[in-house]
Order: sequence, then structure tokens, then C-alpha cells
Amino acid sequence: MEKEKKYIILIVETLIITGMLCLAKFIPSTGINGLDIVFNISYNLIMGITAFIACKLTGIKIDFEWKNYKQFIIGFGIASLLALALGVIPAACGGSLAGPHQNFKIWNFLFNLFYLLLIIGPVEEMVFRMYYQNTFISFFKKYKWIGIIVASIIFGLFHIFNGWISVLITFGIGLIFGFSKEYIKDIHYPGISFAHGLYDLFLRSITYIF
Repeated sequence: MEKEKKYIILIVETLIITGMLCLAKFIPSTGINGLDIVFNISYNLIMGITAFIACKLTGIKIDFEWKNYKQFIIGFGIASLLALALGVIPAACGGSLAGPHQNFKIWNFLFNLFYLLLIIGPVEEMVFRMYYQNTFISFFKKYKWIGIIVASIIFGLFHIFNGWISVLITFGIGLIFGFSKEYIKDIHYPGISFAHGLYDLFLRSITYIF
């Protein structure tokens, strides 16, 4: 019965996440910055809340341990190496995985600082590492790496509307976050969320330079 409950919640959560993804893709922008910002924040918070509820319903323990400051140093290192490998080096070689160049605007940077570190990082880590990864690890208890890979595939597919190259890159990033969270002793949910949000912020910031 416990497994059946997990399967049902997994299906429901996946339908919710898929529905929210399609909603974000196919609802056109209002052209009003304030409304679009409210929609994006609300959309992400709903995904994070449903994943949190799914964790609670399935007995997944969320390690909110934030007093271990080593995890933020580790997170900074992970974010920096990823940004160097996927942002700085390709941009310096004439390619760009970070996106097109944009002029620096302080309000844009401050919004990204808030949005990526406090919304995107925590929400996507709650969904993909806390819920999906822990759920699939519980299905493959003797082979945790399978659960990490499956969760990373779902994380990659979550970015499918950005193209298959983005899916593959995001899958790889998911593996790094997933294995880091599972096998680095001092890193917890706050640390891996920080690494995720900071990597995204670094990548956005690279577009101000190249």
C-alpha cells in the first residue's frame, strides 16, 4: 500500500509539474513587466509547494540544515566551476551557452539576484533533488545512482522547450547537483539550492561581459 501511495503521488506530482510547464510556455506574455514577474514567481512557488507537500505525504525528510556553513562554500565552488565550464570558456571561444549579450542594468541584476537565489534555486532543488531524486532512490535502494540519473533525466526534460541541447546540458548539470547532494557529506538542501541559484546568476551575469 505504501508503494502504491508513492506511485500515485508521483503520477499526480508529475502531472502538476507538466501542466505548470505547459502553462508557462503557452500563456503569452502580457507585455507588462510587473504582471509577468508576478506570474513567474507564482508559477514557481506553486511547483515548490506541491513538491514540498509530496515530500511530506511520502515521508521524505527535507534537510533544512542551514547552520553548516561549509555547504555554502562547497555550493560556491560547484557554481563557479559550472559557470566557468559552461559559460565563460564557451563565451571566450566565440560560442555562448549563457545567452546573447545584454547591457548591465542594476534593477535587472538585483531582480535576478532575488529571483534566481531565492526562487529558482530552492524551487527546482525541492522538486528535482528533494522530491524526485529521493523518491527514485527509494525505489532503487541498492543502486542510488539509478535514482539520481532518473531524476536528472526528468530535470533535463523539464527544459525541453529550450531545445534538445538544453535538455542534455541540464541533464548533466542535474547529475552534478544530484551526486553532490547525495554523496558530499556537508551539503544539504540549502547548500545545493544556493549552488543552483548562484550558477544561474553567474550564467546571467556572463552575458553582461561577452
